[in-house]
Amino acid sequence: DGFSGIEPRGKLVSLDVLDDAGNGKASDVLAACDWILQNKVKFNIKVANFSVNAGSGSGITYDPLNKAVEKLWFNGIVVVTAAGNYGENGAPSGVRFAPANDPFVITVGASDTNGTPEYADDFAAPWSAYGYTVDGFRKPELAATARVMNAPVQKDSYLWRTFPSRKVGDGYMWMSGTSFAAPLVSGAAASVLSRHPDWTPDQVKGALMATL
Repeated sequence: DGFSGIEPRGKLVSLDVLDDAGNGKASDVLAACDWILQNKVKFNIKVANFSVNAGSGSGITYDPLNKAVEKLWFNGIVVVTAAGNYGENGAPSGVRFAPANDPFVITVGASDTNGTPEYADDFAAPWSAYGYTVDGFRKPELAATARVMNAPVQKDSYLWRTFPSRKVGDGYMWMSGTSFAAPLVSGAAASVLSRHPDWTPDQVKGALMATL
């Protein structure tokens, strides 16, 4: 109570691809993509959230992670990714890394509510990556609230031990970043699919871009 997300009815399957310090290997993310594809029917997986950036930034043609998320997309799974937090002072940074640079997936940037419930004073977080990819696609397609977001965390985790001032409840703390914006859009995608279960990822993406 008091910490529910955008779609609290949604059922989650969590795949751990990072270590306690937030570092990982692209091969582990690729393995997660394979697992999702193999188990999408068993667990009724309709949306896959990737709050990670990986790859060399050289474009989508030969990047295996881009190929992996596209395979999910073409097999009926809506893929939502975080744009990245390497923007500086609101200037265009480009969106350089997989899977956020892929033209098919939904890439999500960060907005700041300015501490109020009103929409009129919201603004783009200055550290949120945006601009063109190496291949010339403009990203992100959507933005969502991503500053001072409350989320559950294990009490023996690195974050819980390292940032005690961010604790907001029993097993909850706040963080900021596009990694927290992407799941809001994933939840919105799940809500859309609950009403339109036959929609393709392209239709879900179009609906969200037209209404959010």
